[in-house]
Amino acid sequence: MKKRRWYRKKRMWILLLFLIYFISIRMEWAKFRYNPEKLKQTIFDKTQIEPLFQQKEFEGKPMQYVQIGQNEKAPLIAFVHGSPGSLADFKTYLADPELNKIATIVSIDRLGFGYSDFGATEPSLSVQAKSVASILAQFHNNKIILVGYSLGGPVVAKTAMDFPELIDATLLIAPSISPELEPSTGWRKIADWKIIQSMTPPALRVCNQEIIPLKTELEILKEGWENLEIPVTVIQGEKDKLVPKGNADFAKKMLTNSPSVDMKMIANGNHFILWTETEVIKNAILELIKKIE
Repeated sequence: MKKRRWYRKKRMWILLLFLIYFISIRMEWAKFRYNPEKLKQTIFDKTQIEPLFQQKEFEGKPMQYVQIGQNEKAPLIAFVHGSPGSLADFKTYLADPELNKIATIVSIDRLGFGYSDFGATEPSLSVQAKSVASILAQFHNNKIILVGYSLGGPVVAKTAMDFPELIDATLLIAPSISPELEPSTGWRKIADWKIIQSMTPPALRVCNQEIIPLKTELEILKEGWENLEIPVTVIQGEKDKLVPKGNADFAKKMLTNSPSVDMKMIANGNHFILWTETEVIKNAILELIKKIE
């Protein structure tokens, strides 16, 4: 009798937890998206500049980005987020008064995330780079510093390789760029089964689906590193468990033709240095601006 009651309670708890999960994955927070109006207000409150949210079509797909300022004589700082993520991951930098005084700033929702063809996976670094370049092309009069975080790192690198006429410097933050250091994707392939996909929030599903082929994409990317002839800064956390610090060593080894390679290793830093080391990252951006002036 006691065993039956215990099994009933166990089943009830399992059903309850499943119900909570099922409801939560359909809530807005599970989309890793932002409220454009709230973000706009946050930026305006700190900078007194009205940010512009723009929609651009790329090969029939919608892409969203935010632009702050429009000075063609100033450098352009462009941000590319990781996986999952959105342009709002760079909110601190978008709303930084000092950066806004000296630069035009752009942050992009990558394909599959935010409001850029949300939920549709684009695993090709080449296509992702092309989509980023399609936005940056309209700023051809500006000198451009392209900043990439995590999986945004290889996207930024590929953009600089394929569109050297657009990019003047890059900043890679905890970038997953070494194919040898990419972990096994066995469990990710299981998570990509249709039945599990149906219970996974779209942003997490897209994240999983673009990481599965990443090792192969990074192998292809290896061929282009020697073509980067611009200043590159890499910021990496020593204690990063998601993107091992060896990725920074890989960058240093591969960037043989860059005129300036600056490595900044954060002692005890983890993968979330984008949010915990904002001053280090901001100063790295300021240093790159000086290098391209």
